[in-house]
Amino acid sequence: MLRALIVGDSFLWLHLPKTGGTSMNRLVRERALPGVAVDPDETPQKHDSVPLRESRGNWRAGDRHRFITARRLEHWLISDWQHKRRQMNLPDLDFEPVRSGLYYSLRLGGTWVAADWWLQYFEVDERVTALRLEHLQDDLNRHLLPLLSQGTAPFHTPPRENRKPTAMAADEPSFSAEDLQRIKAVNPRWSAWQERVYGG
Repeated sequence: MLRALIVGDSFLWLHLPKTGGTSMNRLVRERALPGVAVDPDETPQKHDSVPLRESRGNWRAGDRHRFITARRLEHWLISDWQHKRRQMNLPDLDFEPVRSGLYYSLRLGGTWVAADWWLQYFEVDERVTALRLEHLQDDLNRHLLPLLSQGTAPFHTPPRENRKPTAMAADEPSFSAEDLQRIKAVNPRWSAWQERVYGG
């Protein structure tokens, strides 16, 4: 059984954390798209890369078109840090490493790692189509809809799951211009990808 990678006959969607994945999974489940499989959100395998998924059994990605949801790096870093403080029992997690483009990785044993790690892990390159979180409805209809059965209704932006409370959003940290330069230098892969996806 496939788990929370969204997989259809002609495509698959990779679940990069903190890019609207829970909302995407719910949207696809509610649409009940023929030939498309999504398993429960609770499974830790939901963030599997293609090679890791293939190593778990006899499933193969083959020539399926690959999608991943994109988010601007500075917003992703803050969202990931907030998520770990709110929902992963790390209320005192330091923000200073985040100012240098690092995120705290429980997957790697509890260490600070450059955000570029995720793009390497998912093998994000020209074969992978980015769906911009901020323009998800447009990108789903432009890129994914043509791969679905003829007559499939257009997508509407799903309501975002896991949003932080308004009070916490008001207290959200920010980055200085110097921080942003350092974040870009520490994460050249994500920075180049972001420029391709969003433009200069």
